[in-house]
Amino acid sequence: MTIRIPPPVIVLACAVVMWWMPPLYQFPRYEWLVGLCILISGLMGWGSLWQFWQVKTSVDPIRLDKTSVLVVRGIYQFSRNPMYLSLALLLLAWSLWLGSLSAVLVLMVFVFCINQCQIKPEERQLEKLFGEDYLNYKRKVRRWL
Repeated sequence: MTIRIPPPVIVLACAVVMWWMPPLYQFPRYEWLVGLCILISGLMGWGSLWQFWQVKTSVDPIRLDKTSVLVVRGIYQFSRNPMYLSLALLLLAWSLWLGSLSAVLVLMVFVFCINQCQIKPEERQLEKLFGEDYLNYKRKVRRWL
């Protein structure tokens, strides 16, 4: 049995690591850019959750077997994973706030881990659940952007 960690917990762990890592290189903090990343992240995250709630399907990234509807409209026309993209944008905002290149490197580790441990298993499950419909969607819409 595989132990799956909820993505928001992974984000929190990455944020803590970013905070404690010594900076490899410091760069200036641009509050407007941090705010813009947070705003876009919030809109994207809530928008994607809203679309799941509208069709009454599960948003639980751990219990993939509860998924009942393939959501392909709205923001899902541009990204297959806008919830994870919104979490990555939050980490980007945090790394920009910290002004540290080492924090940006942790963001890249987050993206790699989410791809390998969360998105790829989700894609396999969605292929089983929705077959050709999911494969067609996958051909049309990119994983991140």
